[in-house]
Amino acid sequence: MGSNTVVGALFQEGTSQVRPPYFNGQHFSNWKRVIKKENLPIPPRKDENGQVVVSTDPLDFDDYTDEQAVVITINAKGKNLLYNAISGKEYEKISIFETAKEKWDKLEVTYEGTNKVKETRINLLVREYELFQMKDGESAEEMFSRFSKILGDLKSFGRTIKSGEQVRKILRSLPMIWQAKVIALEF
Repeated sequence: MGSNTVVGALFQEGTSQVRPPYFNGQHFSNWKRVIKKENLPIPPRKDENGQVVVSTDPLDFDDYTDEQAVVITINAKGKNLLYNAISGKEYEKISIFETAKEKWDKLEVTYEGTNKVKETRINLLVREYELFQMKDGESAEEMFSRFSKILGDLKSFGRTIKSGEQVRKILRSLPMIWQAKVIALEF
């Protein structure tokens, strides 16, 4: 799938710079990367050890401490973000959870799996990166699109590869008929 298709899936008609990118159950890692890049408000989970716990009790906002008010506001923004950024079908999967963080965590586990599953996926992506080669009959654009997808998926799991290494990998991935061009580029 080309990068334009992925971008098209993330930014569908009707979206704007005010509305967050839309998630419809496909390309979670790309959607997550955009959401996190924009520093959208997914608040940290609070526990009972002296940290604020978001309550759904209908108390007057003035009755909260400043810290509680901040957490409640961030949680409300996070929930609103998720409500506006995902399809109704996806929202049904997370609607039973109270906080934005719980909803976010459920989406991550649903689409990325547990930490063990994530580690396995990272290992598979690293292997795919290491074995990457241009396919017979594949255009340079198709190859680069496939390569970019691997890099994007690795990045979504927190694994980045420096641009210099990416260039060297692409050059090593080209078939022998490209060797003259590769040698010329290296000088």
